[in-house]
Amino acid sequence: TENADPQQQETDDGDCKPMAAKKSNEIKYIRVEVTEGVYTGKTFKLQPKPRAPCWVGRSAGKKFRDRGISLAKDDEVSTTHGKFELKNGKATFTDTGSTNGTLHEGVELEDNVAFELKDGMSLKMGCTVVKISLLTT
Repeated sequence: TENADPQQQETDDGDCKPMAAKKSNEIKYIRVEVTEGVYTGKTFKLQPKPRAPCWVGRSAGKKFRDRGISLAKDDEVSTTHGKFELKNGKATFTDTGSTNGTLHEGVELEDNVAFELKDGMSLKMGCTVVKISLLTT
């Protein structure tokens, strides 16, 4: 029985280390910096939750002001334009059927389909261009 305990401890230690390493690389925030448009220079640090995405749109409603991005002065952005989410360790943006669409490198994103975000990429919503940064801390 004395030999069983050290073996069990070694197995437990081995199982814990990869979990800790994985967590430190997990995306926790989506930083959205406006690079073109009426809000140029403004930065938003979004923290989407599992059942609470961060919304972006022209609306000045509470869910946009407090947890998302309100682009009230950009008339080309839809009232509820899209949402940022963190799912399965990936950051995504979904255009929720906006009138003028969302562009990435000149190509329109498909409505209601999650688009995986990469660090440093840009998206255009209405007249607003944003640069995405994925943050682990």
